[in-house]
Amino acid sequence: MDDPPQDPKPIFHKSFNTSITSLTSTINNLPSQRGTSQSDAISGILTKISELTLELKDAANYLPAYDQKVYSEQLKGVTEALSAARKAVAPRTKFSFKNRRTGTGPGPSPSQSSDPTATIAPSPSTTPAPPPKPPSTPATSTLTNIISSHTTPPPPTPTTTILSLSGITSSIILPPPTTTTTTTTGEQARTNFTTTSITTVSSSIIILPRIDGPVHLTSLKNSVLVISCRQFRLHDSEGLDVYLSCGSRPIIERCKGVRVSVIPEGLKKLVYGTGGGEEEEEGNKWDQIDDFNWLKEGRPSPNWRVLREEERITEGGWGEVVKEGSGIGDEGVNRLLP
Repeated sequence: MDDPPQDPKPIFHKSFNTSITSLTSTINNLPSQRGTSQSDAISGILTKISELTLELKDAANYLPAYDQKVYSEQLKGVTEALSAARKAVAPRTKFSFKNRRTGTGPGPSPSQSSDPTATIAPSPSTTPAPPPKPPSTPATSTLTNIISSHTTPPPPTPTTTILSLSGITSSIILPPPTTTTTTTTGEQARTNFTTTSITTVSSSIIILPRIDGPVHLTSLKNSVLVISCRQFRLHDSEGLDVYLSCGSRPIIERCKGVRVSVIPEGLKKLVYGTGGGEEEEEGNKWDQIDDFNWLKEGRPSPNWRVLREEERITEGGWGEVVKEGSGIGDEGVNRLLP
């Protein structure tokens, strides 16, 4: 007799509450931090809240309404706590009182110079420079309602760290140009998206840049994806070839016909930038997929499998995909779809 599938609700409950506890601890520690360290912590909290919001949305398919309300209230509480903490650590305006003298006031004392050409040295300022302003809620780079196109989404910036793709049909989506920021040590560091949401895609090839956090995908079919991320969650999709690097066990739900492989060498520079990607290989769990509709110990899910060598897109095939002006309608590209 088949073992019953595991219930995903307690898995979500444990993961969600662990994240809430961690966020609460980080918020409570904000007053002990200063300057850039404090700003980075606030930015990280905002990003994690965005991730949890997307995860809760994904879990709405199997969570009872009451549980969803409880989790939403927890997120609301953390958001309000962060708002209060940001106000508490914000720099306060300093007031000073000036002694305004009138024309009838006493003249200078004998010890003071009566020379009209004498100058008085300005007193040093006692008001310190304000610390950098805390980061605002991350903005979203959006690409939507794309049909029969060969294009790229807007690139990430220090304030635009969320990528959203939706309504993509018969198109090729490539990574945007690499952008960098200057670190506190003066070094140049690549700017990456921290969260990505992809919905309603068909007959398309999508190559994403490196994503530092989760990727949430819903309603995709007959498409090819190249993704490097920390968390991978795929829902309500079928007929996909996914070339994947993932730092945690990927999750699929209500999916079928999903085939996976590693990111090919020829695309690593496009995905990671110059010299990137090598560190991804050690912790890559691309083939350790948890199917929430087939959590049976020792029995492989019929909804996904590893791409065989002869099924994978060749280097020449990828060359056709990234070539400027290529399209899904091209004979050399169309045959690459599942």
